[in-house]
Amino acid sequence: MSKIKSVKGALASAFGVVALTLLLLPQSAVADIARGLTSVEFEFGGQVFSIRRGADGDVALPNRYSQATRTCPEHCIEPATAAQGVATLSELEIFTFMQQNVSTGSGLLVDARLPAEFSGGSIPGAISVPAATLVTNNPYREDLLLALGAKGALGQMDFSGAFDLLVFDDGPWSPTARQAVQLLLDAGYPAQKILYYRGGLQMWHIFGLTVSK
Repeated sequence: MSKIKSVKGALASAFGVVALTLLLLPQSAVADIARGLTSVEFEFGGQVFSIRRGADGDVALPNRYSQATRTCPEHCIEPATAAQGVATLSELEIFTFMQQNVSTGSGLLVDARLPAEFSGGSIPGAISVPAATLVTNNPYREDLLLALGAKGALGQMDFSGAFDLLVFDDGPWSPTARQAVQLLLDAGYPAQKILYYRGGLQMWHIFGLTVSK
């Protein structure tokens, strides 16, 4: 947990991200969600959290995620793969990542959208790392990469102890997560330490899964 607290503090000082909340899902909980049960409770830091699927029409899809008409460029259909060597995950695989990586302190859920979008709701346990903060001319880029677990200076960083990152954005029509993945790769982040959730918040909402604010 001390490693997570260090990342939280370093990210906040680098570009003002909001707090990190972890999802600790036992394997039985992941299986229950996969079968479509409506609610799973878990405890972290003395507080009880719940991740659930909407049932019987009790969760409304935000209008921006129900739009079927989008123009391209700007809202193009994203490829299934963000970059060579970067695996694309489904929702069930994300539940496993939450349990096996996030809860053990080896992985982070990364929301690549702008802070204002993040504050409006995100996947529980995610941190805000806008893609724009990873560009080469950001003076805090090195600090950000160090906060993600890299060691050394830009151009010669060691990423062997860095976090596994699951990167997502608004959905399969948004290029933001793919751009963030490419910027991480350009900085030297290993492809095998980066995962991509193409479905993003749109598919998360469509499945009626819990969204935190």
